[in-house]
Amino acid sequence: MSRMSSEFSLAERYLVAVNTVLARAPVWIAAVTLLAALQVTLIVLHQPWADELQALLIVTEVSSQSELLEWLRYEGHPPGWYWLLQAISAAVPFEWVLPCAALICASVVQGIILFTSPFSRAERLLIASSQYVLYEFLTISRGTSLGVALIFMALVLWRSRWLWVIMAALPLVDFLFGVISGVFLILKWRERDIWWPGVVIWLLGSAFAGWTVLPAPDMVSAFDAMGIQSGFGVANAWSWLLKIGSLPVPFQGGVAPQWNTPVVPVAQIAWIAFGWLCWRFTAGHRWHRLLIFGFFGFTFVFSLAVYPIGLRHMMLGCALLVGLVWLQRLPASGTCAPGAEARDPVWMGWLAVLAISGLATSAISTIRGFDSGDAVIAEIKKRGLSDKRWVGMPEWRVPAVSGRSDVAFSRLGADCNFRFVRWDHAYTAMESNKALRAALTQDIAQNGRGYLLSHIKFAGLDPDLIKPFAHIEAGYDGIDYYLYVIGRNTPERPASLPRCHSLAK
Repeated sequence: MSRMSSEFSLAERYLVAVNTVLARAPVWIAAVTLLAALQVTLIVLHQPWADELQALLIVTEVSSQSELLEWLRYEGHPPGWYWLLQAISAAVPFEWVLPCAALICASVVQGIILFTSPFSRAERLLIASSQYVLYEFLTISRGTSLGVALIFMALVLWRSRWLWVIMAALPLVDFLFGVISGVFLILKWRERDIWWPGVVIWLLGSAFAGWTVLPAPDMVSAFDAMGIQSGFGVANAWSWLLKIGSLPVPFQGGVAPQWNTPVVPVAQIAWIAFGWLCWRFTAGHRWHRLLIFGFFGFTFVFSLAVYPIGLRHMMLGCALLVGLVWLQRLPASGTCAPGAEARDPVWMGWLAVLAISGLATSAISTIRGFDSGDAVIAEIKKRGLSDKRWVGMPEWRVPAVSGRSDVAFSRLGADCNFRFVRWDHAYTAMESNKALRAALTQDIAQNGRGYLLSHIKFAGLDPDLIKPFAHIEAGYDGIDYYLYVIGRNTPERPASLPRCHSLAK
């Protein structure tokens, strides 16, 4: 016991020394400047993947707010992020909309963490450079960026009535942010700091967000389209545990770095460590402990009963955990204590692991490139195929190319084209080689020779039906692209196709 105490004492002395160095103005200014430069560089150099571009294509191609809300019934997302992209797209060129949105969110989050949070300077730098903040939430430009910005705004406005406006806005970004806003509501109730007009505002925001995600009658969920099984099974429960086990050391892919994949091999047991971290960091705060375990318990039930929650969405639980520690640091007066020094070496050790993961991921993603869509377009242009008939299968890979070019895509056998995905289609052609042969034969007879984009390597098919001519290796997101010619011996039948995407079907 005395040995452990001496080790903790040594760690505490080291942390005090680090914060003493960071207290020097030139050192702190240099550290913040380097971090800001890194964040901006990551955002500007980031190569968006299909999901990021899907949102941007929707907001720039719809003709009205009513049409946008109709389209979002196929997306399953409330309009908050789309409204932000729309506002930015009115002022900047298309290719700069996503970076600008990420830069706005990053400025808010990093500014709050570095200059207003109740943590020591060492803690602030580690949190700001963590895998979650630096990369997952702020470099990849999705609704998560806006939602996390709102979470940190809620923390800094915790004693203000503006908090209730932020809480009402959270459900408008995504369902899980709505769950986090419910956590905040419970905490305010426990503090006996309920403002009833604010509760009404929150209820109205939540109700509107819920209304906007009511699915269209013909919607096919992404998980059904992808053939991902849900339900109360051992495999799905184990998949959830692997995601939890990827949170304490979030170097995704582990020995084979790749985004949005479990951390191999530690994920198989690290869920135990993460549970212990949640338990330790909420010690002495019973309701914090109940709420953090309740949040992850909710994701477990939801993943089995409705559809699996992805690893990148599970990471919001870590943002909530940091937020709970933030609230624990607030003095009773409600004012922040920026000079408070960290005394728990376990907490600081975990933050260091998160920061090392964040910096390593940033380097790997920058060197490898996040998504290979640019290379696909370069290959298409090199072969002079930009104006040919292109088929996307499955369609959810299409925005990675159409969002960077003028190339439009169609479905097999379709007489229209599209640039973003409408989730109203089950991919029966991919169920078996027999089904794919039938769909290809019909398409070629109807439309002549064409070209196909997929992330799937099709094998065992007649090359006169479908023949690969290029393979674009995956970036950090792990998505390979294969380019095929379909009906290679069949004449082309040039046609000017209308857009598939209109409200009238």
